[in-house]
Amino acid sequence: MQYPIALPADYDMGIIRTRVRTRGSALDNRRGLRCKAYCIREAGVDGSRVNEYAPFYLWADSGAAAEFLWGGQGFDGIVRSFGRPQVHTWVPAALGAGGCAKSDVTHALLRTTPIDRDADLVAAAEALQAAVGARAEHPGTHLAFAGIDPTTWQAIEFTTVAGPDLATVPHDVTLFTVLHVSEPDQP
Repeated sequence: MQYPIALPADYDMGIIRTRVRTRGSALDNRRGLRCKAYCIREAGVDGSRVNEYAPFYLWADSGAAAEFLWGGQGFDGIVRSFGRPQVHTWVPAALGAGGCAKSDVTHALLRTTPIDRDADLVAAAEALQAAVGARAEHPGTHLAFAGIDPTTWQAIEFTTVAGPDLATVPHDVTLFTVLHVSEPDQP
């Protein structure tokens, strides 16, 4: 799940950095959470033209995700600070753990791809699984994930990494800076 929050061009991103520094550890031991990457994009940094706060969650338990969203277990703080953003969710297609430690994660990469109406869904899921497996083998990868949104028939690939070569990031990938990683539920 991810909820991107667009921020004004002149927004002081130090506010978000402070928010994550002072509140980020609150989910470090959250039951049912596999991983949360506190992602931002900052205008003028790493090629971004926008300011955005866009945390990304991998839940091991859908009930825990529900408690977080509407059970007064965390999301209410986002709503109070920024209003209620749209929450994107995906059905998991693949997850791979890489060898990079969470403490070394600096960036996340997100690719969204439409799944053609005539595409074979089994083949599409298998392709995502292969891509995640290949990314998990890269030494700079922390986690690689792929999911499908069956309401829009879009696939996403999300990867947390340490120090990517920014010159090699494909143009169709959104690059985020990761401020903190919470990883309470390890497989």
